[in-house]
Amino acid sequence: MKKSFRDIKKLIRSSKTAIIASHVDPDGDTLGSMVAMAMLLEQKGLKVTMFSYDGVPETYHFLPRVDRIISRVPETEFDILVTVDCSDLSRIGDVQIKAKKIINIDHHPDNTRFGDINCIKKVSSVAEQIFELARLFKVKITKSIAIALYVAIITDTGNFRYSDTLTSTFKAAEELLKAGANPWKLSTLVYDTKTIPGMKILAKALQRMKLSKDKKILWSTITARMVTMTGATQEDMVGIIDYLRSVKGPEVAFFMREENEKVKVNFRSKGSVNVSLIAQELGGGGHSQASGCVLDGTVASVQKRVLGVVRSRVK
Repeated sequence: MKKSFRDIKKLIRSSKTAIIASHVDPDGDTLGSMVAMAMLLEQKGLKVTMFSYDGVPETYHFLPRVDRIISRVPETEFDILVTVDCSDLSRIGDVQIKAKKIINIDHHPDNTRFGDINCIKKVSSVAEQIFELARLFKVKITKSIAIALYVAIITDTGNFRYSDTLTSTFKAAEELLKAGANPWKLSTLVYDTKTIPGMKILAKALQRMKLSKDKKILWSTITARMVTMTGATQEDMVGIIDYLRSVKGPEVAFFMREENEKVKVNFRSKGSVNVSLIAQELGGGGHSQASGCVLDGTVASVQKRVLGVVRSRVK
C-alpha cells in the first residue's frame, strides 16, 4: 500500500491533466471519493475532469462540485485516468477514455488490478484511501473535501454499521468532522429525503417478500410495470435491499428489479455467507456482505437462476 501511494505521488508530480471516473450506477462512495480526489489533485496543480457514465443521482446533488461532473467522454488524452471504487475497468461504463496511465483506487477484494498503479486495500471505503492520500500529500482537508469524504464513508458503512467499519474509519471521520463535516446534516440529506413514489415502491417490495422453506433466504422483486404505476425512479429503489437485510432470521437477502430490459440483483449477507462469490458466479461482484449483478432474462427466469446459486452457497 505504501509503495502504491509513493508511486501515485511520483506520477502526479509529473502530470498536468487527470480524469477521474466513478463506477456505473454511482453510489455515495464512488461520487464522494471522486469529488474529494478532484480537489486533492487540483491542490497539487493538475487540471481535473470528473466523469460519471450514469450522471449523478438526485440524492447526491448536494455534494460540492457535482455540477462539474460530465457524462460524455472528451476526445482529449489525459496524463492520468483515476478510477475510484471500480473492481474492473468495465465498471466505468461502455466507454473508452484516453489516458497515458491508469491509477486504480479500490477496496473490493475481487479487483482485477487493471491499473498501471493499483491501490487496493480492504478498508471501509475508497474514501478512507483518499483521506490517507491527502495526508501523505500534505493536502489541506477543506470543508468541501471533508463533506465529500464523510458522505462516502457513511454510505459505504451504512452509517458505521457494516463489518468493514474499522478503527481507522472512525479516526478518519473524526478528522473530517474537525474539518467541517456535519454528521446530522449530511446523514439527513442522504437518508431522510425519501420521495412519495419511493415509499410506494418500497411498500410493494415489502408486500412481495418471499422466504425460503428453510427460512435462510429472503427476497423480493419489482417489475418495470410497478415502477411505472408508482412513478418511482431507479434511484428510489437503491436502499430497498437494506430493508430486506434487516429482517431477523434469514442469512441472505436479495432484491431484483427490472431496468432497461435487464434485471438488476442486489445481495446482502448477515456474515455467514459470502455473497461476493454468489455475485461472481452470476457475472457480478462486490463485497463479502454486499454485492450485485445484472442479468438478462425475465424476472421469473432470473429469480429461478439466482435462487439456485444462492441455495448452493447457503449451508
